[in-house]
Amino acid sequence: MEVLGKNKEKIGIHCLLAALYFLALPLTITINSAGDSFLKIITLPIAAFLLVTLFFYKGSLELNFVHGFFVVYILSVVVTLFADNTQQAQDYVIGYIQNTALMFCISLRRYNEREIEFFKNTQVILLAVLIYMGLFGGASYADRTTIEIFGGVSDPNYFSGFFVFPIAVCLDKIKKNKQRALCLVLMLLGIYVVLLSGSRGGLLAVIATLLAHILFSAKDFKNFVLTMCLFVIAAVLFWMLILPVLPENITERFSIQAVVESRGTYRGDIWISMLREIGNSTWQLFVGRGIDAKHMMIIAGKMQEVVAHNNFIQVLYNQGFFGLLSFMAICLASFARNLRKRTYISVGVIGMLTLTLTLTLNPSIKSFWNLMIYASFAFASAAPEMDCQEGENTREISAGSCEENAETRK
Repeated sequence: MEVLGKNKEKIGIHCLLAALYFLALPLTITINSAGDSFLKIITLPIAAFLLVTLFFYKGSLELNFVHGFFVVYILSVVVTLFADNTQQAQDYVIGYIQNTALMFCISLRRYNEREIEFFKNTQVILLAVLIYMGLFGGASYADRTTIEIFGGVSDPNYFSGFFVFPIAVCLDKIKKNKQRALCLVLMLLGIYVVLLSGSRGGLLAVIATLLAHILFSAKDFKNFVLTMCLFVIAAVLFWMLILPVLPENITERFSIQAVVESRGTYRGDIWISMLREIGNSTWQLFVGRGIDAKHMMIIAGKMQEVVAHNNFIQVLYNQGFFGLLSFMAICLASFARNLRKRTYISVGVIGMLTLTLTLTLNPSIKSFWNLMIYASFAFASAAPEMDCQEGENTREISAGSCEENAETRK
């Protein structure tokens, strides 16, 4: 199945299936009676088809640093089984391996420019779907807006993470004057839904995404300062208009007093306690305590099992220095590799990393791992009609698809 564009570049079945997987992101929040998410049920046949067709792919497989560091990170995950080999830990490790396999199945082939644009449009559609579900779905979690699918309700903090990369894509389209009005409306509505979710980490992630876009898109320092001033004015106006219509409980969550009184919902206490235990570690400092390890501490007068609500601390706690360094390497490679040619991906990486400062990742947080798939895509080549450069003796297609001698070309 192929879709032919005006520039004669084709959208293949592989691109369509991968886009369907990206669009089905919200299905990760609900599971069937066997404990499998509906996203996983959809993903299995897609991944199987992509894997089989890789053996018949005529082009060269596109490996890069993101793939390499991802493999190293998975090794750090597998090593944790020496510390914790329980069934739950094994399931987590298998989940990470499946994420890696899916990443390779989708990203090892080269996509053309129209297909890459199709992937970007998929994120815009996803943003519209999320906005609709958030505004009209009627789902709530502790009086905070979220989404519900087949009885499964998303945690508002995870829900807010769905918006980060789509907003980064919209910012890129606004900059390039592609569907500018539509993307601007969707971006503003998306930010509004994030506010309704009451996720302070989600709001910080969106702000970081906006600031990163301004920083990396500025042509010079003067342009950066002017854009920052406009951003501050727009942010103040947006807040003044939106704050009065937000529910009272949401407004209170964003107040400085609420953050101080709850100590970030005890996040500060958890971080200090976990870092102290890490500092007193021996062999765990290098290989961790297990991929599903929880921290025992007293919160509000009760002994509880907790996670860090900070992925950097959690990775150090669970996977040791080896895991932390490999996770940082993935993020740095994803950011640096796309900074010049696909800035919106680097902007998305900044936004998602900001979110992980208050959120712990696991194999099911597809909003992060899907971004890594985007970051690993090979850079698309322009259509041959647009990408040919003719010299005195030769015509060369920059994608490397053909080389012809001018003397023999008819």
